[in-house]
Order: sequence, then structure tokens, then C-alpha cells
Amino acid sequence: MKRIFLFLLLVLALVLLLESATALGQSVKQYGGAGFFRIGYANLHQIGRTLTQLNPSLPTPSTNDFVYIGGEGYARLDKIILGAGGYGMARRSFGSSTYYAEPFCGGGYLYIGRVVVDTHRFWLYPLAGVGGTVVGMTQSQQQGTSTSESSAILPNINAQLGLGADWLMATFGEDNTYGGVLLGLRAGYQMSPYSTGWKTTGDLLGTDRPRYATNGFFVTLTVGVGAFRRTPNP
Repeated sequence: MKRIFLFLLLVLALVLLLESATALGQSVKQYGGAGFFRIGYANLHQIGRTLTQLNPSLPTPSTNDFVYIGGEGYARLDKIILGAGGYGMARRSFGSSTYYAEPFCGGGYLYIGRVVVDTHRFWLYPLAGVGGTVVGMTQSQQQGTSTSESSAILPNINAQLGLGADWLMATFGEDNTYGGVLLGLRAGYQMSPYSTGWKTTGDLLGTDRPRYATNGFFVTLTVGVGAFRRTPNP
């Protein structure tokens, strides 16, 4: 799965590079909007170690890797992009015949971008966003004939810095009013302040509440549809 994802990223990066080479010198205005589905990879800094501090009997997860799935939409106002989205991060659960645990993360955000490379079918833009996030873990344990359950979540605010690129791979419409299917890439880093404000339920957790910041990077592919209008600069 990871090799296939990396191969698709490489192909998309090559396409975007070739398209961007034709963008220099273009001078038009473009307006419209698009909606996207996102899927990719995310890494949260030291999340395995942190969850182990919540429950000392917990086997430490081998990695900090997550599958990133989400959706977003934006309005394009010439060179300015205004957008919003939401996401969830999941990873394979772990445990034993009597114990089960599943880490998770999710959130929502608003962002603004500035188009720096622009053609009829391709645009590239740095972006910055703010929003809210939550990270945590659910767990259950078989104890004789009964099952004990608990959960721990850490809500926080976060900021995102990254880069977006969209390629209009299939189009419909006439002249300067058109729409179509977009294939894109989002890559960046999210940052949160350190917090100990864990919200917990159940009796499987220890007394330690570690400081944690939901920091980490992400790389995702996007697939979406949009409609746009281009007009020459006066």
C-alpha cells in the first residue's frame, strides 16, 4: 500500500512539475471553487510514547504512522484561495486476546492560500490555516466475564503550514468558463501548543496526564471537482 501511494505521489509530482514549467508569464484572473476528497499519510510526533504514559501497561505502538482521510472545499478569488476542511486519522488497532486499543486523531480547519504558479489547468499555492484538533485512544479489556472500557482525548487548537497543488486533468465547458475533475497534492505540518487537558472516562488509565502537542507532518492526494472562469488582465 505504501509503495503504491509513493508511486502515485511521484507520478503526480512529475505532472505538476511539467505543468508548472508552462505557467511562467501567464497573466489572467481566475475565479471559481472546488471540493475534494483527501487520502494519504500522516505522522504524529511521539504519540506512541505519550499513550503509553496514559496507561503504563499498554504495549508501545511500533510507529507514529496514521492513515489520513478527509475532505475540503475552497473558493478561488483570483490569486487568493479561501478554504475549509475536516479530517480523521486512524491506525491499526493493537493489543492481545484480552486487550484492545485504538489510537485516533481528527480535526477541522480554515485556511488561506496564495497562488504563485498559475495556468489554465494547474495552480500551485502555499497555504496557512488554523483550527481545532483532538487526539486520543479508546481501549477495552476483558476481565473474567466482564469487559472494562475507557477512553482518553486531548482537544487542542492547531495551526497548519503547507503547500497545495491542483491539476485539472479532465475538463468540460467552453471558452473561459469551464469545470472538471481535479487531481492534487497537499503537504504540510501541523502544530499545537503543549497541553495536559486530557478528558478521560473508564478505569483502565493511570494517573499520569502527559503534556502533548499534536505536531506532525502530512502528505495527501486529493481528488475533486470544480468550476472556474478565467478573464484576461486588463
